[in-house]
Amino acid sequence: MCSLKIKWIGQSGYILSDGKTEVCIDPYLSNVVDRIAKRGRMAKAPFLPEELTSDVVICTHNHLDHVDIDAIPLMNKENMIFLAPDDAKSTLLECGVINYKAFNEGTRIKIGDFELEAVFADHSVPAVGVIVKHSGITLYFSGDTEYNKKLEELKQYNIDIMFICINGKLGNMNVDEAVKLTKIICPKVGVPTHYGMFESNTENPKFYTSRLSCGFEMAYNTEYDLEEVMGNV
Repeated sequence: MCSLKIKWIGQSGYILSDGKTEVCIDPYLSNVVDRIAKRGRMAKAPFLPEELTSDVVICTHNHLDHVDIDAIPLMNKENMIFLAPDDAKSTLLECGVINYKAFNEGTRIKIGDFELEAVFADHSVPAVGVIVKHSGITLYFSGDTEYNKKLEELKQYNIDIMFICINGKLGNMNVDEAVKLTKIICPKVGVPTHYGMFESNTENPKFYTSRLSCGFEMAYNTEYDLEEVMGNV
């Protein structure tokens, strides 16, 4: 039986843990976007950057809510591996990252029982989505991406759960496009993401879940067993 737990920590951020290994995707834990772009958080950070205990941190692209330049310097980076596209390397190194590995489209890395693969994303800067395989289950995290026909090729992965951006602004697909792609890929569960962080760049997740028999809304900063997510549709 799979022991994988999933927690949504805001925006496109997730923590995946099987009790032995922890993977964090796109943690946004500061208020740097407000400091630089005057867009404050709608939701308080779920924990302090120095409290993150993940073995692996994946940054899908070099934007402030994905490569958090105020939070990363405070993390306990000595025991963390950071995965990100080449475009983010210099920013991560400037933040004090010690263990950086390139994570470009097509890169595959195994960490514990997690198999991680960077897949295509169509964004305003070089970006990737993430395929995660664990215990015979396949998850897809879109990161930030516009709708692109190439995304339809992800159907070949036989995705069980897909976490798909829905906000429709700043280089991301909108709800209609997210629903279309979900129906093409046909996962067991579709989870909307990348909303609820900035008032100028959000969306109502029910506009996505109400149109899909497989739609599931995760609660912010709540931990779910993988079976719980798959059993709630």
